[in-house]
Amino acid sequence: MSDAKIYVIRGGEGYWLARVPALPGANASGTTRDEAIANARKAFRAYRDLLEARGVSVEHWKDIDPAKLPVEDAPASGIFPGEDTPLQEHEVRDFLHQFEASRAALISLVKGLSADELEKKPTETMWSVREALEHVMSADTEFLAKLEKWPDDPFGTLQATHRIAFQRFSVMEPSDWKDHSIMGRRWTTRRVMRRLLEHEFEHYGHIKEIMAALGGDRPPE
Repeated sequence: MSDAKIYVIRGGEGYWLARVPALPGANASGTTRDEAIANARKAFRAYRDLLEARGVSVEHWKDIDPAKLPVEDAPASGIFPGEDTPLQEHEVRDFLHQFEASRAALISLVKGLSADELEKKPTETMWSVREALEHVMSADTEFLAKLEKWPDDPFGTLQATHRIAFQRFSVMEPSDWKDHSIMGRRWTTRRVMRRLLEHEFEHYGHIKEIMAALGGDRPPE
């Protein structure tokens, strides 16, 4: 891929992001622009090795030398070259294979950790492993929602996350009771049930307020 490049953007004060869209998923950050670029070159190799170890063909990327990749500022739109073209059928299959390999590697990385290891923070400012995993889960849902054009699409991601929760409880036996501490807070099965309902109703009201403020209020259901 002769058009492979590193694209870099400032993410905030003392924070830079660098991506290699030619290998979707290869990205890194740094406290300076140069550090982010150097980390992206390392990330390209590491991610390519991870995929290959998980059975994904890396034929498309094997001849790319990340040390020689040119660097450009990321486009302001956030859309990289080629991302505005329709998908070919094989690209969906390739994505699924890569996504499965990536998630399998993540599960393999953390599955042997103890509860204490999952929750312990290396420093006050760093996340715990559990916080990072929960962030991955919530971000997956957020990204999926970007595929939908509401209201033309039937709120599929919203419905899908509901089905995840519904399925989890539909197979639960009364004896499947949880009472443990997570990130310093006590969680029981009843508390999770209550918070799911509270959070949903809280934002039901919140959305009604937004609609009213926009002049889109509706009569009570």
